[in-house]
Amino acid sequence: MGKRAAFACTLALVGLTTATGARAAIQFCNKFPQKIFVAIAYSQADGSWESRGWLELDNGDCRDFDSALHPGTLFYRGESVTYRNQRGQNVTTVWSTPGHQFATWEKDNFEYWGAEGKVLNSTLEDFTLVADDLDNDTSVTVTFEEDGIHTTTDIKRPPR
Repeated sequence: MGKRAAFACTLALVGLTTATGARAAIQFCNKFPQKIFVAIAYSQADGSWESRGWLELDNGDCRDFDSALHPGTLFYRGESVTYRNQRGQNVTTVWSTPGHQFATWEKDNFEYWGAEGKVLNSTLEDFTLVADDLDNDTSVTVTFEEDGIHTTTDIKRPPR
């Protein structure tokens, strides 16, 4: 296939996606004043889990984690860079909920299969459940709020 034909096919696919309005995404937004790193964990068809990280978000950023990803169940973990708080102490803010741990790697980006257990040199860390009933056409946006405590989750499901 020539370059023009390939380009025409690409335009046709983009047109189809735009015409139907269907564009499921997993997006994270940062309103917190410090840089945040995000990891996700999601279910696999065989019942196992995969964890991936780190998506880097500066203050004011909104970014898709992976536009091709459509998990049935999704968890996330957010960690800020180390910064000085109002008392002059070095702190890191973490967004997670105890009870669901998945494998992470602090030193670099990672992708672990079988992440419900310790994998290689990983560490098991707490993650927060987004939803456990997602489908292919559902879009999720998680926003880390400015206060460093709260997140806002917006789940958009297509009309049925």
